[in-house]
Amino acid sequence: MEKEIQISLKDLIETIGVSVLIFNNSLTLECFNESAKKLIPDLKEKSAAEAIFNSKRISSQILECLKTGKTEFRRIRYKTNEGTEVAVNIKLLELEGDNLAIVTLNDLSPLSEAKMIRSDFVSNVSHEIRSPLTSIIGFVETLQGPAGDDINQREKFLEIISKEASRMTNLVSDLLSLSLVEAKEKRNIKGRVKPEEVIKSAIEAVNPLVVKKNKRIIFEDVENITDIPGHEDYLLRVFINLLENSLHYSEENSTVTVSIKKIFSSDSEAQTGVEISVNDKSSGIPSEEIPRLTERFYRVDRSRSRSEGGTGLGLAIVKHILLRHKGKLSVESIKGKGSTFTVYLPS
Repeated sequence: MEKEIQISLKDLIETIGVSVLIFNNSLTLECFNESAKKLIPDLKEKSAAEAIFNSKRISSQILECLKTGKTEFRRIRYKTNEGTEVAVNIKLLELEGDNLAIVTLNDLSPLSEAKMIRSDFVSNVSHEIRSPLTSIIGFVETLQGPAGDDINQREKFLEIISKEASRMTNLVSDLLSLSLVEAKEKRNIKGRVKPEEVIKSAIEAVNPLVVKKNKRIIFEDVENITDIPGHEDYLLRVFINLLENSLHYSEENSTVTVSIKKIFSSDSEAQTGVEISVNDKSSGIPSEEIPRLTERFYRVDRSRSRSEGGTGLGLAIVKHILLRHKGKLSVESIKGKGSTFTVYLPS
């Protein structure tokens, strides 16, 4: 009868979506589920609680729960030998006159990572806003003094204030855009767009920057591109961001080349998507930096990015827009030759 209970109990805990270990009055492990084994690979039945957790505190809490019959919820933080941080919860289970301790383990790693990302984000936003604000306040105070009577100085300082105010405006705009894109990331795309028309609109939108930087954009178009599922305004933002990046960081008097090609399935002639590439002649991006390009506020060259008016959010916005479109971004770069940003969008 005891064996049948153990089997049914083990079957039961396998259906639970958390890691579960069952201990008896002797503080030995009666059974556990596969989820628990993933967190603690060395688990074996009949092992002692203290040997499993290497913690007298946890084993004494299990013992107290078993002896007193109290069913209150207990929560202890514990780090496994593999370095995974988990929350240990202990509750009493009465089964046919016997007391068993149910120990559940909740992996805190995703929560810790999310908390760290949130903390970094708040810290970065605070820093990015504080810098232009400090500059603006400093120059306003200067203008309120004798320097305000000097026309040349006044014009110079007002120009700096205007530039810093624009930087703050761009930052707030990008933060709002990123927030909106993330909020809609899981919503289905209903409309369809002509990708070549979106690219042409993006090229037209960045033309003032092309003129200012004395550069050129060449679009290598192809015929008979199939319409793709997409939100025109969001995809326009993707290509404007990519083009602006290339124009800001490419060499003087250079050309940015945009190309588009159809992607076909390997077993048919049906078009499965499109690839749009933006190639520039820049100093290139170090290979170790490429995986981090779409992180919020990440900049390869922080001082140059700020001087160009960048917020550090452009590629993060691109990433989340493409996620909503089930697309992806890939980057190739050769030092001293340039970089190619390629967007894949499914048909």
